[in-house]
Amino acid sequence: MTIAGLISVLLAAGGNAAATPLGETVWVDGPEGRVRLIASGESRGSKTRQRWFGLTFDLKKGWKIFWRSPGAPGLPPTIDWSGSVNLRAGDIIWPAPVVFDSFGYRARGYGGRVTLPIRVTPIDPADPVMAQLRVRYQVCKDICIPGEVQLALTGVGSAPMHPAITRALKQTPKLAGSDFMTWQAVVAGRRLIVRIRHRSQPLVQPTILVEAPEAIRLGRTGLPWFAPDGTVSVSVPVLGTKPIPVEFRVRITAISNTGVWERAVTVSGRGD
Repeated sequence: MTIAGLISVLLAAGGNAAATPLGETVWVDGPEGRVRLIASGESRGSKTRQRWFGLTFDLKKGWKIFWRSPGAPGLPPTIDWSGSVNLRAGDIIWPAPVVFDSFGYRARGYGGRVTLPIRVTPIDPADPVMAQLRVRYQVCKDICIPGEVQLALTGVGSAPMHPAITRALKQTPKLAGSDFMTWQAVVAGRRLIVRIRHRSQPLVQPTILVEAPEAIRLGRTGLPWFAPDGTVSVSVPVLGTKPIPVEFRVRITAISNTGVWERAVTVSGRGD
């Protein structure tokens, strides 16, 4: 192997020797973009001493990766943590996605440069977390291309919060709680009707995303409509001919100019 070839292999592995003092691997080239892993210290006030990593994608113009629920034929990024040390759990905390057209579908995902925050819980909070990641993902534009990169980085509890992770966490949905008078979904025929009403402010230019169990296939969400009291509603078709369960849960995400919220609710009634 040539020296240049050996360097390429080391970069693809995301070796710690190439990491900067900020807690970053070097950029690793993938299809139509590049990827790197970043790290931060503990969550403030966390009782479990959680730490944060971040998976940053830097995509070429027009190319997209997918959200946890793509809404179209596509695959969100997945992480294989095999080989990691002092890791109990690692979970992606998904920022609010954008909605875009993909092969005739309304897909949900991200373009440009985006960081996916990863909440990590160590086995022993006193020791560093040595993360070994195999990341599989898909990028789409006129075609879809699978990608896979391997990254490695050590995150310690004393490290400062990485600014890219801080920015990404500000874009993640808050729990829709007592600020909302209405946050519900009901079945009307073979459609799911979602209704949301904030107590003090209307949702401005909202995008409503609905995730259902795998056994329930949802179609394209219709345009929102507004009631005089500020309630925003959308209608989502339930595809297929199988009977709709009497009771099931959906996760609703509301994205607007005034904020981003999400909440899981039980669909138990029938609407008009």
